[in-house]
Amino acid sequence: MAQTNDSSAPLEWVTVKTTLPKAYPAMSTREPIRSERLILRPYTATDVKDFHLLRLQPEVMKWTGQGRPDKDLEETTKCLENRLPGSASGESAYEFAICLAETGEMIGTGGSHMRVGELGWPVIGYMIRSEFWGKGLATELMTTFLKAYWALPREEVDVKVEKSTIVGNETDVQPEHITAITAPDNGASQNVLAKLGFKLARLFEEEDADAPGVKELLHGYAMQRPQV
Repeated sequence: MAQTNDSSAPLEWVTVKTTLPKAYPAMSTREPIRSERLILRPYTATDVKDFHLLRLQPEVMKWTGQGRPDKDLEETTKCLENRLPGSASGESAYEFAICLAETGEMIGTGGSHMRVGELGWPVIGYMIRSEFWGKGLATELMTTFLKAYWALPREEVDVKVEKSTIVGNETDVQPEHITAITAPDNGASQNVLAKLGFKLARLFEEEDADAPGVKELLHGYAMQRPQV
């Protein structure tokens, strides 16, 4: 995998043969995933209050594409509805409500929210309420998620991906990757990604959704599927 440091260079796309998860299992059939301190489970409509608490925190929301807290409970409710069982966007993602195993309290979200991310591969992300930062929960969450994600049934596919994620010759069958995107100054998430085995693959610029014409610098990380 060749890192590209010139953020002004346009993304370069190549189509490769690789593997990806088959269609994700229906949300109604997804079992909770447990770690020592956390439970990862599908969202429910009753999560709205805890979800709202999460999405009201400026220090959490600054790292999201939205870049700001939700305006009100109605905005949060609409966001949650797109993650519930039966919703098109919810069923096409492999994302979970993150709860404390001891109490069941929902404290965040995490998983793969896009099958086709900014670098072409599926992309992961997470959000955790700030009062739970600094406890190693983000690393525990993503370690637990990735173990379940890599265990999903696979199929061979042709995928258009960013050239920086290619291993060896682009005509070779490529090892499967998963990616993550961070802002340059999000050192905490970058440290988590490093612990998980992600490598910086590409610096690139993307138009700010809230400021047309303004470019923001992003760091694209990639990780190969472990060999089994």
